[in-house]
Amino acid sequence: MNKVVKLALICEQSDKNNSPVDYKKVNEILWELQKQTREIKNKTIQYCWEYYNFSSDYYKKFNKYPKEKDILSYTLWGFINDKFKTGNDLYSGNCSATTKKVIKEFKNSKKELIRGSRSIINYKSNQPLNIHNKCIHLQFKNNNFYVSINLLNRRSFKKYNFANTAIKFKILVRDNSTKAILERCISNEYKISESQLIYNKKKKCWFLNLSYAFEIKSNNSLDPNKILGVDLGIHYPICASVYGSLDRFTIDGGEIDEFRRRVESRKISMLKQGKNCGDGRIGHGIKARNKPVYNIEDKIARFRDTANHKYSRALIEYAVKNNCGTIQMEDLTGITDNANRFLKNWSYYDLQTKIEYKAKEASINVVYINPENTSRRCSKCGYIDKENRKTQSSFICLKCGFKENADYNASQNISIKDIDKLIKEDVH
Repeated sequence: MNKVVKLALICEQSDKNNSPVDYKKVNEILWELQKQTREIKNKTIQYCWEYYNFSSDYYKKFNKYPKEKDILSYTLWGFINDKFKTGNDLYSGNCSATTKKVIKEFKNSKKELIRGSRSIINYKSNQPLNIHNKCIHLQFKNNNFYVSINLLNRRSFKKYNFANTAIKFKILVRDNSTKAILERCISNEYKISESQLIYNKKKKCWFLNLSYAFEIKSNNSLDPNKILGVDLGIHYPICASVYGSLDRFTIDGGEIDEFRRRVESRKISMLKQGKNCGDGRIGHGIKARNKPVYNIEDKIARFRDTANHKYSRALIEYAVKNNCGTIQMEDLTGITDNANRFLKNWSYYDLQTKIEYKAKEASINVVYINPENTSRRCSKCGYIDKENRKTQSSFICLKCGFKENADYNASQNISIKDIDKLIKEDVH
């Protein structure tokens, strides 16, 4: 199981004489590494594209694709890494991690490039610094957590008069959960994976997105054949139930709706104020005028993240309590509910992602089904008709007269194994 924890950093770097290094100087070094990372990424894409064109021409001529080692004397990754052995300040392990990630992204996008549905990848400024797992060294000392990160190669750290290639930071630990994660990483209970160092312009601070992995302890007490059907809707953001059970898990949409009303009202007010803003924001373009609006967007993102964590955690606890070894959800890829734009933007994908990885931690299997007609089907008699759902919250079966909350009825359908196949057979 792989997870990420976001850590705010304070520079604690010293020079060879053990004197503190000015934070501004360290910032300038990190920004230069960020600039070089961007250049390496874009150059790597160029090499990938050139080799792709060469291999395509080779195939046309010889009716087979060339082997990388026969042409380059290396793999493509090895060939590109060799190009960056000099000419930059990046620690070699981080440079390799960067090029490997870019090559993977290029290969994943190749089909879309061929179809013409996307353009060649281009990396912009403010790139994260990819950090190889062996370049990260955690330490607990004097009741504080520290991290030393190998960022500079041997040629570069000497010119900055640093004691070694690692730059040291103090970690701001604000909660017990983060503390527990760091303690387990130090004890090797969790294994550190490739991570990223990112600069937040708004907070003027560097953050380490520390990736770590651990083995999931199997929970054999859960029944894999007992399915918790989860409906993600508008009246209830989450409604879940086990087939045949009147008991249900629901999240009331009132919290989201109240937040939506406050945010949209505030957003409209801010946009109007932008037309008549003070001198401090005039003359700096639309971005400066609407800066408070962008701050509200950040607030929405934080609220959504916090709420989805809370909802998904409560759902998993309910599943474990009811001995459910499987969670079944609708595949909502491509949801286009224009009538409820706020809920569309709420990101069911984010909520499902959080449910999925928390389920994995609890040894619960997650299954996605086709959502077609799950809200129109009567969970009692199986009759399907769009008129069954009179309103957003009310379900009344035209055939058997079954009455229930529409989201609960949908969750009952979703809790049936292979329900999408059954519906397809009934419809066709």
